Amino acid sequence: MTAMLERTERTQHHSVVLRAAPWVAGAWTLVFGALVGLALLGRAPDPWVPDAASPLGALSGTQMSWVIAVLALLALVAGGVVAKVRTPRTTRATGWLLIVVGLVVAVVVSDVRALMFLGYLPQVLLAMVGVGPGAGQLEWGLFVDSGVALAHAAGGLALVVAGVSLLGQAEQGGRLDWGRWARWGRPAVAVAVVVPLLYAVTRIAWALDIPLGISRGMLEELGEAKWAGFGLGASAVVGAILTWGLVARWGEVFWRWVPGIGGRPVPIAMALVPGTLVAGVVMSAGISFWRMAITDDLWRVPGATSDWAAWAPEMLWPLWGVALAVACLAYLGRRTSARG
Repeated sequence: MTAMLERTERTQHHSVVLRAAPWVAGAWTLVFGALVGLALLGRAPDPWVPDAASPLGALSGTQMSWVIAVLALLALVAGGVVAKVRTPRTTRATGWLLIVVGLVVAVVVSDVRALMFLGYLPQVLLAMVGVGPGAGQLEWGLFVDSGVALAHAAGGLALVVAGVSLLGQAEQGGRLDWGRWARWGRPAVAVAVVVPLLYAVTRIAWALDIPLGISRGMLEELGEAKWAGFGLGASAVVGAILTWGLVARWGEVFWRWVPGIGGRPVPIAMALVPGTLVAGVVMSAGISFWRMAITDDLWRVPGATSDWAAWAPEMLWPLWGVALAVACLAYLGRRTSARG
């Protein structure tokens, strides 16, 4: 009876993600389709603010509005095709279209500001009640821009999940076999844990007044900002610990001492949703730093280019994003295979 209950709960939580994805993807399509439509008609400002730290940082706000408009139109057309035509071939083609569009939105349209939103969110919440280095210094415009970037990441990943769901419908039996990813879990988690810890070490060292990878002059210029870096480093450590949970027993079953839910299976969505979201924003942020390196824009990062710790750990973020995505797929494969 217990095993049957666990299998039922896993199926329910897995299907919740698949059911919610089209709604989130549809919301992104309609909201940003409307916003860029108004912007292109001159009735509203462009919803994307140009930033050099973006994979498409060379584009203007208007040019990016056209990019988003085309992507939203493709997503809308895909939705219409799925509603009217349900042959396996069309379903499979539409699924791949949604996956490609979703990846472009989540990794290319979104940028490093999405990761900034997640990384600085605890400090922003503390600053709102007058605690921490950001108290009284909040710039809401930057916070809104970062929130928009995060919305692109969430909407794009929802498009990807919706596309994957369609591929499952096109397959015989109605679902994809995720079990093949399970064997990649441990090596992927190892990479996805080490990379953020490398970043965390530098930021925590700065907070301790140790100029690891930077000059003493840069450390002094940072001033109180080094504590904001400490917060980011601490968030990276927490993220690394949670990533470890993707291969740990406590990532599948709640500890027995936890009131109310102790001993019960961890909902798949509880690990999969934040894990894939972070994978997407980390990948996008990493591509942003690579673009700055290729276009000689690293001078925009605080410090000199010789202060390697200010930018070198971020160059590994695309690897972190891919590894975390694979780790999430392996977790999904292990959990869904276990219920058979």
